[in-house]
Amino acid sequence: MLAGRAPAPPRMTPDEVGRAHFDRPPLGQRGYHADRVDEFLESVAATLAGAGALTADDVRRVTFPVPRFGGRGYRTDQVDEYLDRIRLELESRQNGGHPAPEQRAHSNGGGAILTPDDVHRVRFTGAVLDRRGYDEEEVDAFLDLVATTLAHTGPGTLTAADVREVRFTGARLGTRGYSREEVDAFLDLVITALEQRT
Repeated sequence: MLAGRAPAPPRMTPDEVGRAHFDRPPLGQRGYHADRVDEFLESVAATLAGAGALTADDVRRVTFPVPRFGGRGYRTDQVDEYLDRIRLELESRQNGGHPAPEQRAHSNGGGAILTPDDVHRVRFTGAVLDRRGYDEEEVDAFLDLVATTLAHTGPGTLTAADVREVRFTGARLGTRGYSREEVDAFLDLVITALEQRT
């Protein structure tokens, strides 16, 4: 993305997938069938370990049944969010890129979930051939503002509302641009980081 910046290593590991935990849904909701989700995550872990063949498209298309009446599986929003991270990881590996930084766990009041260095290191893959991505120069310029905001506070810095309102134009004709899904997912992480600061 930004010239001269070293790429970040992949962030998701088979062990992390094996330790994934999801809450039970609220009363009155059934969620996703826990056993089916666990089975799929085993396939994901095997793929990340080099012993499986799942693709990002497989993750995009996967569906899970609901538990039997009276049962409660996993919260659908948490599973869907985790599947988005898995899909980005597999897309990055398939395209030789690197995923956006993951949110860090905050045990004992740990550090920020996103740092200026994380923003500098992030790489986005190119958009699929039949869809124009976001203009790369616009995204890069905006991420420079994000990095500056995370490094400083005060007048002129971005807010979570600013990030929610940003709109990038499509890539110029003849260029692919950045994957819209990856950029949008990263902006969600930026919003969370800025909200945490305030």
